[in-house]
Amino acid sequence: MWMKCTAYVRCLGWIFVKTVKEVHPSLHGTNSENSTNISDSTLEGLTQTILKLKAEKKTRVLKLQEIVEKLHKLWNLMESTEQERRHFAKVASVLGSAEEEITSPGILSLETIQETEEEVERLTKQKASRMKELVLKKRLELEDICRNVHMEPDMSTAPEKIIALIDSGLVDPCELLSSIEMQIAKANEESLTRKDIMERVDKWLSACDEETWLGEYNQDDNRYSAGRGAHLNLKRAEKARILVQKIPIMIDNLITKTFAWEDERKVPFLYDGVSCRANLLYLSEIRLARSIPYRK
Repeated sequence: MWMKCTAYVRCLGWIFVKTVKEVHPSLHGTNSENSTNISDSTLEGLTQTILKLKAEKKTRVLKLQEIVEKLHKLWNLMESTEQERRHFAKVASVLGSAEEEITSPGILSLETIQETEEEVERLTKQKASRMKELVLKKRLELEDICRNVHMEPDMSTAPEKIIALIDSGLVDPCELLSSIEMQIAKANEESLTRKDIMERVDKWLSACDEETWLGEYNQDDNRYSAGRGAHLNLKRAEKARILVQKIPIMIDNLITKTFAWEDERKVPFLYDGVSCRANLLYLSEIRLARSIPYRK
């Protein structure tokens, strides 16, 4: 019983002597003349004190856990560094701890709870000033993902709309941030489904570049001169001719892959906002309708 009382008092940051003296002055005498009173009434008083301490601990644990939960959300939202979090590391541990596991001296003191509340208030004020920056940063992340796979980002969170909504106060910036994060997750998921086609598109575009270069090379009357690099261009031209011959097959394979992708997802495969399939079909028809001569 005595040890329980001591543990509760230390955890709550209370003064032990003062606490037990409220039960009976003799429980923590300061000189040898005082004898410890262990009457039934004293034991009953000590039992009631322990129950009071236990109830107080439970109340403070719930309160601190609620505060720490807000603190964690703010840390994640503000992308706080480990150094910024370090001061509250011990307090933050209460969030995932059972009540009986929370025993550190003073961790449930009113001073600790107040200090944690003040940190939450401080970060909340910072959040208001930084939310626009965070939301725009996430939007740029979304645009980068879409740009890399030639997708059009969702225009509902276009930068100019975001700024207008935040400045108007009509929308909670946290909701905007959550919306953009969902768009990022969706874009990442879709980019994986587009990977095979995009790799084939890159190879096809590279072949088209070589085709253009080869056309210019064939028009150069000095291509066989003994000038510097002539032999390198000749080798490149040989490789380009082989690659250009594969372009029709590349287009056919791309059309097949694109058809399959669209049939599976019931949406058109867009490349920078334009139907990839329509473009490929058009180019395929153009290539069939004409023949480009290449001279050695």
